[in-house]
Amino acid sequence: MTHSTHAYAPDPRNDAILIDINGALFPRQEAKVSVFDSGFVLG
Repeated sequence: MTHSTHAYAPDPRNDAILIDINGALFPRQEAKVSVFDSGFVLG
């Protein structure tokens, strides 16, 4: 594994995690952030 600030070890326990986006829960694979989200645009 190449080490960087975003390096991680895959963990199958995270496969079923749900992400809250504006009060709706999404499976990790379906979670998306709009490019117009102020946190994304402004960092």
